[in-house]
Amino acid sequence: MENIFYLPSSMMWPLAACLVLTGIHVYLGVHVIARKVIFVDLALAQIAALGTVIGVLLGYEISKDATELYFYSLAFTIFGAFVFSITRMKGERVPHEAIIGIVYAVTFAATILVLSRSALGPQELDHIIKGELLWVQSGTVIKTAIIYALVGLFHFMFRKQFMAISVDSVKADEEGINVRLWDFLFYMSFGFVITSSVSIAGVFLVFSYLVIPAVGAMLFSDKLSTRLLIGWIGGAIISFLGVKLSWDTGLPTSPLIVCLLAAALLVGGMVRYVRTSNNTLIALRNLFLYVLVAGLFVSGVFLLRKPQEDPLEHTVHMLESKISTDRLTAIGNLREFADTKEQWLPLVVERLTDDDAEVRRSAVELLIALREKRYLPNILALVQDKSDQVRRSVLNAVRVFGQSRDGETLIRAAHTEEDPELKLALLSTAFEVGDMNACLPLTEIIRENGIFAEDAYDVLRAHVQLEFSRAEIEKFLSWWSLNKNKIVWDGPTKMFVVQRRTEKHG
Repeated sequence: MENIFYLPSSMMWPLAACLVLTGIHVYLGVHVIARKVIFVDLALAQIAALGTVIGVLLGYEISKDATELYFYSLAFTIFGAFVFSITRMKGERVPHEAIIGIVYAVTFAATILVLSRSALGPQELDHIIKGELLWVQSGTVIKTAIIYALVGLFHFMFRKQFMAISVDSVKADEEGINVRLWDFLFYMSFGFVITSSVSIAGVFLVFSYLVIPAVGAMLFSDKLSTRLLIGWIGGAIISFLGVKLSWDTGLPTSPLIVCLLAAALLVGGMVRYVRTSNNTLIALRNLFLYVLVAGLFVSGVFLLRKPQEDPLEHTVHMLESKISTDRLTAIGNLREFADTKEQWLPLVVERLTDDDAEVRRSAVELLIALREKRYLPNILALVQDKSDQVRRSVLNAVRVFGQSRDGETLIRAAHTEEDPELKLALLSTAFEVGDMNACLPLTEIIRENGIFAEDAYDVLRAHVQLEFSRAEIEKFLSWWSLNKNKIVWDGPTKMFVVQRRTEKHG
């Protein structure tokens, strides 16, 4: 029998990340609940996410500029800490939780507005919500653990001040503690934690780690050390179960852990209800009735479900959905119905003009996979699309289906292209399908001696009959000029060759 505790090595670092998150968030959760600012974690997490997406909008890339984006996110979070520290009112005339809720709503709306300027908006929002827990690497976990250890040391050194303002800020103020200053230091240190954890686990798992274990621990103990111990042990067990079940079932890790944490809290609440009840039998009876009502509700939901559609009809309906993720899923599923493609291909072609860049890209890739050369003109219309990913898929289609006459469209696009890498890709593709007019623009890139000069040389060298080095570009130009009327594209070899004319003797 397979060991139920077995976990593959690929899941060890995600589990380690969960344990690191549990360690610091349970402690901070105790403070958050004592302060009655339950949603401060969500608000700071959303502020951190807003900093990241603004950094992306300003030109940084998540895969290449992780450090720069981290500091963008951290700067926004520290500013959020400043806002929260100065908005706490004496006497709670306006509850601090109301201010925090407003900040969360505004930053979430601002994040959506910023992402609307990005071609990958929905995907970025999905990343913010879910994080990348499954793909976390050892370096990220170790770096995060070091940051959390430093934050933990900082809180340990000043634990009296932090606990005083969390438990009773009015009394702390009367005792001479600068509440605004220590509030700011608390939220700032909290910001360092949030900035690191959101990119790993996403907004909602971070919130759940902060609140659910701490609330569960409060059900069973009033002592701080016992609460921390219960939260840490419970959080660690749930983290292991979540990662294990995610591996076994293929379900998304972060949402699964959130649901398991909630289920554990529900069970803990039931146990406490029975233990603290004056009459155990009555408590058990009430629990049975509560479970029965919940069961009837769930059963009713499923009994009233819509009758299942034919799989193809359902997929086609999803393709016409107003929700971009539905359309994206439908395009992926349509590969299973290739034998009936004539029924739905026109709908896929319509998606080439979809508002969502990922849908457009997926539509192009599906037409390539189905070898639908007849739709190449529709695909070529996207050669100047706003999304670089869509344009690269267009170039892929041209490489698969294209002929020399299609190169003209690519060369025209290259003349107005500002991105040098994409300009080279357009010209290279035109040259690779046999358009001679891409030759001179490619030689200009070599002459400029920029970072793509070597790549341009490789393209020329791979598709012409002449032997020449990069330094001998003038030799190539002379050969090209001398033979251009005799140079032809040899499709089978993908080479420009000099056509040899043979004389016929009578």
